[in-house]
Amino acid sequence: MAVSQWTETTLSTLNREDYFRIRGESSTRLETFVDAAFAFAVTMLVISVDDVPRTYNEFVDALQSIPAFVASFFQVIMFWLGHRNWSQRFGLEDRTAITLSLILVCAILVLVFPLRVVFGSGFSYFSDGLFPYPFQVGWPEMRLILIVYGTGFSVMCSMIVLLYFHALRRREWLSLDAQEVLLTRSKIVFWSIPAVTGFVSMLVAWLTSDEGVIFAGIVYFLLFVLLPMHRVIERRKLQASH
Repeated sequence: MAVSQWTETTLSTLNREDYFRIRGESSTRLETFVDAAFAFAVTMLVISVDDVPRTYNEFVDALQSIPAFVASFFQVIMFWLGHRNWSQRFGLEDRTAITLSLILVCAILVLVFPLRVVFGSGFSYFSDGLFPYPFQVGWPEMRLILIVYGTGFSVMCSMIVLLYFHALRRREWLSLDAQEVLLTRSKIVFWSIPAVTGFVSMLVAWLTSDEGVIFAGIVYFLLFVLLPMHRVIERRKLQASH
C-alpha cells in the first residue's frame, strides 16, 4: 500500500465542503480537459438549434424549443458537476482516473445527439403539441433513440460510480476520515441509482412495442423520488456518525 501524501498538518489546511476536505482545489490537466469537453458538448447543443429566426413564426417556434434545450443543458451540467465534485474531493489523476474520465467524455459527446431528440419529443408528446418538435419520428425510431440514450446515460453514471469506487479503494493513500468514507460509499449508491434506471429504461424500450415505448421515458421520473429519498438516508447516516 502506497504511503499517503497527506500529513495531518497538510490535511488540517484543506478547505472542507459538504463534509469533504477539498484535495483537488487546484485544477488538474485532467479536470481542465473534461471541462473543455463538456463545454464543447454544450456548444453542440446550441448549434443543433435551427438558424436565427427571420420571421415572427420562426421566433415563436424557437421559443417553443426552449424547454427541450434547457432540459438537455441541465442534463449535461448534471454530469459535469458529478465529475467536478469528485475531482475536487479527491484530486486523483492516475491512470484509472484518466481512463474513466475519458470514457465519460466520450459518452457525453455521443449522448448529446439523442439528448435533444428525447427531450424535444418528450415535451411535444406530454404537452399535446404545445411544444412541437420538428424532428418527427415514429415509435420504432423512438425505440432505437431511447435505447441509445439509455445506454449512454447508464454508462456515464457508471463511470462516476467507478470513479468514487476508485477513490474508496485509495482511501488510505488519500487519508479519508470516517465521514469521508461514509460519504464516498453513499455517492457510489447515489450514482448507481440513475445508472440502473438508465439500464431499466433501455430494457423497457427494447422489450415493448409501439406506443408502449413511452414507458421507457417515464422510468426516468422515478429519479425524482429515489434520489431525494437517498439524500434523506444519507443525512441520517451523517447525523448518526457524529
